[in-house]
Amino acid sequence: MTQSTDRPNVSAGAVICDEQGRVLIVDPVYKPYWNLPGGGVEAGEDPKEACRREVLEELGLDQEIGRLLVHATLSVPGREPHEYFVFDGGALTAAQQQAIRLQESELRDFRFAQPEDITDKEIPPAARRMWEAALAARAGTETIELAITP
Repeated sequence: MTQSTDRPNVSAGAVICDEQGRVLIVDPVYKPYWNLPGGGVEAGEDPKEACRREVLEELGLDQEIGRLLVHATLSVPGREPHEYFVFDGGALTAAQQQAIRLQESELRDFRFAQPEDITDKEIPPAARRMWEAALAARAGTETIELAITP
């Protein structure tokens, strides 16, 4: 995906849980840390549709994507801002969990975890802030807006 220099980088991800409320996280081959399922939003693409497309591509799940939980902008000095949209991806049944098929060119592994079981070595602080905000928003009714500067 090529993005123009006057357009912020945009990503969309989903909080998908199992029947026990644990969060599905994935281990991308191109990053040193775990992430929520999702990926880049293409120019002109709706973030919610991009999220659904990415979940299908990465996990083989045609998952209904729910409401927007978090809209975050990460600003790092010297780089363009990066926008993140985190949506409610619902809960998977045991059968749906068994149906997960990783896109091996992008993902090494997946697992379900309680947020407190994910170490700081597994996710960067900015991601933890977004994930915690997304879980708080999922428990409520509001979308949370975040401005993150490391």
